[in-house]
Amino acid sequence: MENQLLQKCGWTAAATVLLVFAFLLFGYSDSYPLLSIAEVLLGALGLGSIVAIWVIDEDQLVYVEWGIIAVSILGFAIWCWIQIRLAPSYATDEVSFDQYSASLLLHGHNPYTSSLAPAFDLFHVQPNGYTFRLNGTPVTQLSYPSMSFLVYLPFLLLGISSQAGIIVNCIAWSLGLLVGWRLLARELRWVIVVLGFVGLYIGFAVGGVTDALYVPLLMLAVYKWDSFERLQGWRAWVGPTAMGLALGIKQTPWLVLGFLLVAMALEAFNAGESFPDLLGQAWRYFWRALVVFFVPNLPFIVWDFGSWIRGVLTPLTGGIVPAGQGWIGISNFLGIGGGDLRFYTLLGFGMLLLSAGLLVVTYPKGKPVVLLLPSIVLFFLSRSFASYLVMLLLPLLVAATSVRPSGKMGALANWNMAKWFVLPPIFIVVLSFAATLFYGQPLALTITGLQTTGQLASIVRIDVHVTNQTNGSLKPLFSSENGGAITAPWNIISGPSTLGAGQTANYQLAAPNYFAQPQLTNAFQMVALTPTAMSVSPPFTPTNLHTEIVPEAVNAPITVGVPVTVKVEVVNATNQAVQRAGIPIFLGQIIYAQSGIQYSQAVINGSNAGQTPVEAKTDANGVATFTIVGTQPDIDPVYFEANLITTGLGYPYGYSTILPIQFVK
Repeated sequence: MENQLLQKCGWTAAATVLLVFAFLLFGYSDSYPLLSIAEVLLGALGLGSIVAIWVIDEDQLVYVEWGIIAVSILGFAIWCWIQIRLAPSYATDEVSFDQYSASLLLHGHNPYTSSLAPAFDLFHVQPNGYTFRLNGTPVTQLSYPSMSFLVYLPFLLLGISSQAGIIVNCIAWSLGLLVGWRLLARELRWVIVVLGFVGLYIGFAVGGVTDALYVPLLMLAVYKWDSFERLQGWRAWVGPTAMGLALGIKQTPWLVLGFLLVAMALEAFNAGESFPDLLGQAWRYFWRALVVFFVPNLPFIVWDFGSWIRGVLTPLTGGIVPAGQGWIGISNFLGIGGGDLRFYTLLGFGMLLLSAGLLVVTYPKGKPVVLLLPSIVLFFLSRSFASYLVMLLLPLLVAATSVRPSGKMGALANWNMAKWFVLPPIFIVVLSFAATLFYGQPLALTITGLQTTGQLASIVRIDVHVTNQTNGSLKPLFSSENGGAITAPWNIISGPSTLGAGQTANYQLAAPNYFAQPQLTNAFQMVALTPTAMSVSPPFTPTNLHTEIVPEAVNAPITVGVPVTVKVEVVNATNQAVQRAGIPIFLGQIIYAQSGIQYSQAVINGSNAGQTPVEAKTDANGVATFTIVGTQPDIDPVYFEANLITTGLGYPYGYSTILPIQFVK
């Protein structure tokens, strides 16, 4: 009874996904009225499914379950279509490179020897979506095995080129959910719906994160992996074939295969196999997966082996800037440690050995989490994006729930044996961990000044005070970091190209493009790139204060000559009033006409007609009062906006919302 209640609660949560998609589509009904039909159907089916889950007989529930997964995928497909319509540009370089590589191959070019830089403009990838090296150049070569782009060939051959990358991604994610649905035990299938449609995953799918391509393959590859030795004939090829194809899409499955082979050997060891047979099933799985991996890659290996091997190893050897949500974040955002990125590579290697060692000494207790161990390793590398950490969770569920139950600790669990598997990796991990934490960054950076675009509220020039903390000369390149993204290198307007040992200098830097300009509304950091490290400044927060206009709207036309009183209050980041007198507030006016910007002629606080901005100081309550009088009627409203100005650096900030006022006779 308790199990049935748990299952019904799980399916209720799964049915709620239909309501969520109905809500997500609701906001686009004005642009696409036919969506109202989908919204109503999704909402009705979601509510009806919840009722059916609790009232129908157990043997009929399976039809409701199939309906929920099918309709949720339909809702996902419609949502993806909307996102493509709203933002047709590709958000990542990886998906643009993969599709462009497939197109190059169709035209007889080797993607591994060709520059993929044209893909940036072809798919309108913003510069902040590039992957930069420590030398400031973007990666423009194919960085994945051949299946990463061969999957696009059928679509391109069918004439589907527009948004093919995103279409393939969304199909792959939907297929992954169906595969997981089929492989999980029936009482657990609701988890696939609830977890698979989490915003992070569907955002990755439509946003161009191509890890979705290997997810359904990994599920097949790890299903009942501990029973592989019993399979014969074609069945013995299903798992390795899926694994080989997954290996050919991205490098993350390479780690999965390594841990899986270790687990297979341990399974044989615990079953009492003799030493010659210990690696038998692992070898059978490995060589099959390797054959499948090399079949689609062999033509490119023969075509140009050097270019192929350099391409697929680029994530490891390409000198790429550090980034991600893992351990590297302590260095990237707090400036703690991170003085040599090679220590992160050593730390990752140590965690690889330690994870494998712990798997050995705890086996078979560790069987359910074999698929999670690669994510733990990747967490400590210098590039540890969320996709590396969460994309293995659905394959983990399939593997953990399909293997035979784990028994007590194996023969290797005794300390005399365990210490040889655990102590050496711990030594490497402790030393490299300390090095990543205490080995300081080569340059100390402090933001000392900036120049903004005014009402555009972005920053175009930045002054940085830099000190070389090493014993050697460095030639730094500078970028900004906002929201975790490293921009294109900034142009050095003034400052030495080479900074000597212990030398201090002031640099003035100019943003290379609009996308590199930090917004005044958000904190940001400046970074300096050197051959083995990225140094970061303390976060620069333009201000926590901003202005609010009261009233927020004047809904009726105002007769010329009739005064309108507007109050502007200073508030903090949580909109709490800053009760401080004497703060200068500036109110500006302009007309945004259909033909362009026009100067308006309203009088603010008795100033000259059209004067903008006009200053007023706050009272003890932190409120400044402005009296506005229109001097001439116009078919276009006059737009008023308030802002603050820093006392030290002199830039405007804290802009209010815009208040339009229509003046009439």
